[in-house]
Amino acid sequence: MNENKIMNETPKSLQHDTETIAEDKMGAYMKSSEQISHEFEKVRRANEAASETLWNSLSYDDKCNAFHAVVSKLYKGDIEVKGSYRYVLYDIFGFGPDMYTRGMECGYMALHNSIMDEDQFARANKWMLGDDDNNK
Repeated sequence: MNENKIMNETPKSLQHDTETIAEDKMGAYMKSSEQISHEFEKVRRANEAASETLWNSLSYDDKCNAFHAVVSKLYKGDIEVKGSYRYVLYDIFGFGPDMYTRGMECGYMALHNSIMDEDQFARANKWMLGDDDNNK
C-alpha cells in the first residue's frame, strides 16, 4: 500500500521542472502568436493599400464593370445558389484557398453570413463543425 502511494506521487522537483517547462513553452507560444499577428496585420494593410490603389487607377467605366461583375457573382453564389462561403469563393469566383483569409479581411465573410437566414446559418454551422451529413 505504501508503494502505491509512492508510485502515484510526482516528486516536487519534477513538478517545478514541469511548470517551468510549461511556462517557457507558453511564453514562446505567446511571442510567436504576437509575431504572426503582426505579420498578418502587415499583409492585411498591404492588401488594402493595393486594392485601393487598383480601384483608384480604374476609369469610371472600369469601376462600373468591376462592380457589376463582383455583385453579379455575389448574387449568384449567395442568393441564387445559396452557396457556402468557400463555394462562392472557389466555384463562383474561381479563387483558390489563398483568398479564404483575404475574403474575411475585406468583410466578405461577414457579408456572406449576414445574407443567410437562420436555417441556412444553422446548417452551415453544423457543416463547419462536421455534424452535417449533407454537405451542400
